[in-house]
Amino acid sequence: MSEATSDIHADTTRPRNHHGNPSPSNNRRRRAPASEQQRQKLSEAQKAYVATDPRWAAHRQKLADAQIARRMTLLPDELAMVLAMRAKGRTFSYIQEEIGVCRDVIRRELVARGHSTAPVKSKKRAKRGTGFWRSFD
Repeated sequence: MSEATSDIHADTTRPRNHHGNPSPSNNRRRRAPASEQQRQKLSEAQKAYVATDPRWAAHRQKLADAQIARRMTLLPDELAMVLAMRAKGRTFSYIQEEIGVCRDVIRRELVARGHSTAPVKSKKRAKRGTGFWRSFD
């Protein structure tokens, strides 16, 4: 074998990442676990931040908003909105944009509560408006 060929074949034994490239992370040294003293110091710093920092209220609200965005259920008032929009003939993708909850979650919640998720009949669908903007079609 030539030198170039042996280099290519020598590299095949290294672990590879999901792209098929050699994984550099296997050569890195792992971080040593934190000592009890380090953990205690960090805990005190976090408690001080929560107790005294004026930015904590905004930070807590941001965390709460992120939690709401990731939730996988519908609130009772959202369920009522979904049912009202479905009665008007709105699609799941439209409802998703209106209330900001994934359509898969909406569909799953409706099934769990015994409501139909069948496609809306064409006669129930929302009709196109008749305003001046129709002249641009």
